[in-house]
Amino acid sequence: MKSQRGMALVELLVAIAITGLIIGLPGTAIYQFFAVTESGSRTLTALHDVQNAASWFALDGQMATSANVSSGLELTLSDNSTIEYELEGSGPLYELRRSAGGSEIVLARNVADAVFTLDGRVITMTITSSPVNRWGVTETRTYKVYLRPTSY
Repeated sequence: MKSQRGMALVELLVAIAITGLIIGLPGTAIYQFFAVTESGSRTLTALHDVQNAASWFALDGQMATSANVSSGLELTLSDNSTIEYELEGSGPLYELRRSAGGSEIVLARNVADAVFTLDGRVITMTITSSPVNRWGVTETRTYKVYLRPTSY
């Protein structure tokens, strides 16, 4: 009988390759799972910011009889009360705030830019949300609202 003194180099290389496959494939799958989840979460955050701002913008804009877009947006309602939209904070990201009747709420965080324009009786809001992350997720949307008629 021949005595065995150890493993051959080929056997060792095959064992290392098989171990690498066993560890590498699940490791890659787990990394992809967390990476895709993070990217999707950031996209949803950006969309939520934009859609929340748009919802308030549409509601307030349709109730307003006049608008001023010199700095931010100022809407005047039929009872002469005002609603203001403005960006606050320090760059590169801001918060879009809505002030009405002495109360203030944050409509969107992670706002890179919000531009309001007025063309006749149509107000346009273009808003960009860009949560800070390694994926560079950015959502930009444009919304238009017609002001309430002042007389019938």
